[in-house]
Amino acid sequence: MNKTVALALTLFILTFLSIVSAQPTNASENSWTTKTNMPVASTCEAAVANGKIYVIMDNINYEYDPASDTWAAKEPMPTPRFSFALASCQNKIHVIGGVTSDPSTGVSTKCGLNEVYNPETGTWETKEPMPTARSQMRAEAVNGKIYVISGRTGEMGSTVKTTEVYDPASDTWETKAEIPYPVTSGGSTVLDNKIYVIGGQDEYHDPMNPGFVQIYDPAVDAWSQGAPHPNPAWLGEEAAATTDLYAPKRIYVMGGIETIGTATSNCYAYDPELDEWTVAASMPSPRSGFALVTVDDVLYAIGGFNGWTTGYSDNLQYTPFGYGTIPLISSPANHGNYTSSNVPLTFELRVQGASLSYSLDEGEKVPLLGNTTLSDLDSGEHTVTIYATDEQGNTSTLHSITFQVDNAFPTTLIIAPITAATVVSVSLFVYFKKRNH
Repeated sequence: MNKTVALALTLFILTFLSIVSAQPTNASENSWTTKTNMPVASTCEAAVANGKIYVIMDNINYEYDPASDTWAAKEPMPTPRFSFALASCQNKIHVIGGVTSDPSTGVSTKCGLNEVYNPETGTWETKEPMPTARSQMRAEAVNGKIYVISGRTGEMGSTVKTTEVYDPASDTWETKAEIPYPVTSGGSTVLDNKIYVIGGQDEYHDPMNPGFVQIYDPAVDAWSQGAPHPNPAWLGEEAAATTDLYAPKRIYVMGGIETIGTATSNCYAYDPELDEWTVAASMPSPRSGFALVTVDDVLYAIGGFNGWTTGYSDNLQYTPFGYGTIPLISSPANHGNYTSSNVPLTFELRVQGASLSYSLDEGEKVPLLGNTTLSDLDSGEHTVTIYATDEQGNTSTLHSITFQVDNAFPTTLIIAPITAATVVSVSLFVYFKKRNH
């Protein structure tokens, strides 16, 4: 083998391995696997930036790379604290609010600190503090801004409805619509640019754990309600979403304190489109105070503790419902315009095979065995819906694509007159030829 061939072969192998390593897990859907443990056992919060997970607590900052399943220690936040809110915005990690302690007196104080970690430089920067100092709140980023919601300003009986939004571009804060039911230590996540605050403890409500699904739409600065959690924890649940990248859109809510001193391993999936809940595979062990994030539609539950005592360093990976069934649709484009009555339906399955079907304009479901063509379409708006069916025969909607056909004439209406005209022409030709003879 000459050097050129050997070099080409080596490059091919390296490229292939890089592609394989970048692919998401091939584990079975709705199942848990164990990855490399975090270096320490601790309660923690986490956020994702540039495809990596940053786990932060007090004087801890660890970077976890899902692609290589490895951990690396990073610079901890300047001000050690707990019960803060964590959010990733424009690939920077914001640690906001929480509880600080005076090392000389041991006195704890709620704060509004806003310290920002830049993973690219490995440095921290202090920004404009949050106006309402508090702890046990939730923070989520939508369209380049961070929304900090509810939490406590003091001890029991101090839960607030406050929603404050931070704009990193201007380093300023603004007050937004109050959450209908103030909660502490609930779960939250973002899906389709809406913030879902789920569960938590509402100290003004009986029972204190009503399992509310409170949905905030930043576009209109308004709140709405979803179907309540069917079996909420007392407090401390975590939530994360899958986004239709590799798995259908769902919000997963899990763990938390079940009774005082006892954690739960329950896991539930919420479908925002249907406003319905489904029981998912339980966590391998009960826990609260853990971090829950999503990378490429795969969930990671990291750290936490069982009740008030036993700490965990576990790094648990959850493969969600329908993982790998999401096809990459290249045609028709959503809201696309076409001038032909025949529009290709082309797609690629990126992870694994799936039992797919489609319907056109809410018509009969047709098996989708490969790329096909939507034929003889009338001018106007059309909708093609893609479905997946699991091994138990349950069918779920994966994609619904609306597109427009303009100035198109069904081929049957064109071919038929042409065929008729051809027959007439041939008949006349034969007739006149015979007559001339």
